[in-house]
Amino acid sequence: MIKDAKSLRVLLVDDDEDDYFLTTDLLSDIRNLKFEVTWAKSFKEAVETIAPNKYDLFIFDFLLGAQTGIDLLEITKAKGCEEPVILLTGKGDQDIDNLAVEIGAYDYLVKSDLSPEILARSIRYSLKQADTLKALKGSEKKYRTVIEQSKDIIFIADSDFNAISISKSVEFLLGYTQEEVYELRFFDLISDAKGTQEVSELISAGEEVINFPVVIKSKSGELKHCMLTCALEDSLEKDWFIHGIIIDQTDRLKAEKATLLSEKMEATARLMRTLAHEVRNPLTNITLSVDSIESEISDEYLLTYLEIIKRNSLRIDGLITEVLNSARQKDIELTPTPVHRVILQAVDDVLDRARLNGVFIAKEFEDVDTLLALHEDKLRIAFTNILVNAIEAMNGVQNPAISIRTERQNNLFKLIIRDNGVGMDKEQLSRLFEPYFTTKNNGIGLGLAATLTILKAHNVDIEVDSELNKGTTFRLTFSLK
Repeated sequence: MIKDAKSLRVLLVDDDEDDYFLTTDLLSDIRNLKFEVTWAKSFKEAVETIAPNKYDLFIFDFLLGAQTGIDLLEITKAKGCEEPVILLTGKGDQDIDNLAVEIGAYDYLVKSDLSPEILARSIRYSLKQADTLKALKGSEKKYRTVIEQSKDIIFIADSDFNAISISKSVEFLLGYTQEEVYELRFFDLISDAKGTQEVSELISAGEEVINFPVVIKSKSGELKHCMLTCALEDSLEKDWFIHGIIIDQTDRLKAEKATLLSEKMEATARLMRTLAHEVRNPLTNITLSVDSIESEISDEYLLTYLEIIKRNSLRIDGLITEVLNSARQKDIELTPTPVHRVILQAVDDVLDRARLNGVFIAKEFEDVDTLLALHEDKLRIAFTNILVNAIEAMNGVQNPAISIRTERQNNLFKLIIRDNGVGMDKEQLSRLFEPYFTTKNNGIGLGLAATLTILKAHNVDIEVDSELNKGTTFRLTFSLK
């Protein structure tokens, strides 16, 4: 904002002394504005004195010996000066005028046409424009800071969803660098073909996409559950473009799933305790009755049937005990143990089974000396159960393979077990850890239920992704704290 009482600091660059005096006279005749003029007599002298925030206004003569005011204007910009520049010339030239404005001059005046009024108008206009540009740059900087610090992915793309600009958060959320994303279409990241088609149709129809659920595959292959909001806009200067935001909902959904799983386990435990009580009471009476009858008879034929009753009673009692153990999280003693040793022990446990089924097991470990607080024997059982299920899920699959990968991220240790087996549909996946749920002909469905109990006792975050005919991935995340 121009303050009349303030003297404006002006750098006047002109190698003609007469023109210098004429210009300063014009400045002194301007009403309500005061000027503190510094005269640079040559291009070299001007270059030496120009500095950011040293002057409020620059007035350059166009002809300065071998150089021009255009050259000086470029140097001014290169030095980071944001103050307005007015160019003066002896005669008008439309090409020079256009070039000056393009480079950054605020006005271009012909000396022969100058008057206090014209010069005053040019100065007021230039100062006002400079204030406006500074305000815009300040706002742009604030918004850019907000975008750069945003945890969500904020992007601008062309109408074909090719990224033009994207926030740095894409590196944290998806593992891609900004440069890598610029070589991709967003549709290449979305794993659901139906979702990409629906988004494309909405955008093509000129409709806004609001909180559309999408699953995006990160660079490491991890699936991120996100919400996409975007709209098609007209830039006025160029073609239509898309601006939008991608909000990662993965952690929230994980927390919801973990809560639901805990509630399901607790409900199952209550049901099992009730059933155990209701079943064990009559079962005990049956067993006692059989013992009494057995002591009173000597017929071998009848004793055979009594033995069958006793054996199955004991089996029922054992099954009840297994179910209760699978639904109950026990406190176990955890000690610092090399986790990769436990993983390799589990691989050894299933190696013969894998070879018989032609399953190749690939291992990719980071930092094999990682220590975790764990119960070695129980965690070995959990890992073994997961690997056994992976092997059995690849019956009839061509080139069956399991990949076991570990990685460290900040204070987290991740174990990723991926197979290329038959996979599961959504219903099967939702019931994966339920006791007695199984898709095997010869299974009873307690292996993964027991595995869940063990992993929960280790405070492990469990994530399972699966797709029919493509395979299943277990992601187990341990805290290193």
